[in-house]
Amino acid sequence: MRLSISVIVMFSTALMVACAQVRAPEPVPAPPVNAIDLSGEWEFQEEGTAQRLVLDRNGNGAYAWQNGRIVTQSISDGRWQGLWYQEGNDREGGFEALLSDDRMEANGTWWYTRIGTRVIPPGAQGGNFRFARLSSGNGHVP
Repeated sequence: MRLSISVIVMFSTALMVACAQVRAPEPVPAPPVNAIDLSGEWEFQEEGTAQRLVLDRNGNGAYAWQNGRIVTQSISDGRWQGLWYQEGNDREGGFEALLSDDRMEANGTWWYTRIGTRVIPPGAQGGNFRFARLSSGNGHVP
């Protein structure tokens, strides 16, 4: 009995030492907050047509054509990437644009990923465009 108590004490001590050496995983840092405020009124320009859209600070917003909206996925080193959806004509796709240093415009490429039920490979159909910033979120031209 005395031997079994000694074994239990030794085992418990070894277990405590082993558990003390187990480290909890480091917390995963939160993704960086987008330092570029995209809020305000913008104009989408392509081949002689223009469509106004209003974006929040993160670059998400809506436009009137076909009940459209865009969702910004990332902005890194001035490269703006996102998705667009048009409920009115059942189309969606992506875009990538390069923001100017003053953040007043962006030039880029858009593409379809789906028209109705037809899936389209990214980049297969689309075009070039320009975003021009008309006002900031506070109503003033930045």
